[in-house]
Amino acid sequence: MKKKISIIASFYNEEENINTFISRINNSFKKSNRIDYELIFIDDSSNDLSNTLIKKACTKNKKIKLITLKKRYGHNPSVQTGFDFVNKKNYAAVIDCDLQDQPELIAKNFLKIKKEQTLHFVRKKREDSLFQRFYTYIAYLVLHFISEKKIIKNASYFKIIPPSVVKKIKKNTETGPYWNYLFTKHSTQNKIVYYVRKKRIHGSSKFNIFTLNPWRYFFSGIYCFKERFINIILWLLIINISILLLVFYNFYNVTLALLLTLLTLLLITSLVICSFVIYYKKKNKRIFCKYK
Repeated sequence: MKKKISIIASFYNEEENINTFISRINNSFKKSNRIDYELIFIDDSSNDLSNTLIKKACTKNKKIKLITLKKRYGHNPSVQTGFDFVNKKNYAAVIDCDLQDQPELIAKNFLKIKKEQTLHFVRKKREDSLFQRFYTYIAYLVLHFISEKKIIKNASYFKIIPPSVVKKIKKNTETGPYWNYLFTKHSTQNKIVYYVRKKRIHGSSKFNIFTLNPWRYFFSGIYCFKERFINIILWLLIINISILLLVFYNFYNVTLALLLTLLTLLLITSLVICSFVIYYKKKNKRIFCKYK
């Protein structure tokens, strides 16, 4: 009996990448007659030709499904909607169709997975800008530390998860979950595969430091370990303010006092944002997307 995997690809305006993405997925699975797959596209209400291109592909390839959301909900609700269409007996993978993560990695590694094992694709190198590599490195460093190494550095939601994890993800009720850790949390066995993340060729990224997406995703990760994060921030604030008072009253070092003040403001801001995220997640549940 063939093992089957459902590939969830949530997207918004990816017309320049869609056909290549489909072709690469299809060609990679042709190499094995022991695997069956389905490709579930979740269109987050695109306004380009992405939807049209996928509809054409659906007529040629019955393994492709298209779910079109009635309005733009965002990446997290789109991914959760994708899981609604995954058979609970299937394995599942989540991947972006911008081709930065190599689609071929799914078919290449699928048969190597042991029963109940989750496969984490971890970036050993990123072909992004220096600035983007820097701020993502800092973000993963913080999350890795706060989670006591439970959040894997340089990993994202690009994983292959077994049916047992799929069943639990389908029952998720949290709004805006941090998929990277949520998949790991429900996994009993974990395996890491390293790869090089490519530079985006077409279109522009929806995840950069000047948009809400990476900040929302970062604090969703923090939320998973909120008690530890708050305790660390409070201790740092106490230490920082104590040093600041000593500097202010004894050493009169204006530069050092300014740096400590900025650090204090940064810590307070992080605490406020974390508190807001906690409040928001407690007051809200999973968003159920309406689709055509």
